[in-house]
Amino acid sequence: MRFLAILFLAVGAISCHNKDTINHYLTKPITQHELESNGFYKYSYLVITDDQDKVDDTIRCNVKYDMYSNVKPEINTEGKLYPTQLWNFFRKDSIKKKRNTDYLKNDLNNRIITYVFINDTISYKSIIVRSLDQTARGIADLTTEEKIIKYYDSLKISIKPFFEKNISTEKYTTLFMIDNYRTIIYYNDKDPSYELFTNYKNNYNYNVLEDWYTGRVTYDNHNN
Repeated sequence: MRFLAILFLAVGAISCHNKDTINHYLTKPITQHELESNGFYKYSYLVITDDQDKVDDTIRCNVKYDMYSNVKPEINTEGKLYPTQLWNFFRKDSIKKKRNTDYLKNDLNNRIITYVFINDTISYKSIIVRSLDQTARGIADLTTEEKIIKYYDSLKISIKPFFEKNISTEKYTTLFMIDNYRTIIYYNDKDPSYELFTNYKNNYNYNVLEDWYTGRVTYDNHNN
């Protein structure tokens, strides 16, 4: 079996002047059209799987990934458009690092919002708050379990903590069923910071965020 990642990285022609009116902390699925209408940038790539054992090589499966992000595009070292690199800088990139981290702080209020669709069906949502700004409007304070529950209670949205071995404990509860959608929230009131991840399907790949926001998407070609 051969896997070919075809990067046609298409960045949606979306006006950055569109005002984002979505409450991203709600867990109900959102549409691609809603994200586009609210100024999100669209990044796409295609993965083709074909069966080398077939003589005519006709068994083929295309998987299309569409990522919607509040992070604007930039050109990476290979001359390709990707979301602005936000981490994994090297010493030689000190100027770029300052420029991009200033963008994260001043333009995004240290919040990265990502939605991933696989073949036009929503797969997962991620909200990463690197450092909470209490004065920023629309950014929820989810830095403790108590604040998480209080926030959703205030919206009259059902939330139920639950435990899984080595993942979510009574001392540090990270798993919640929020309005019947499984959501994990890693929080830290010392920084303060948090990461929220809502899973809409079982075939998600959370690590893809590392690839997107480091200026690369890596998929190895291999045989089984």
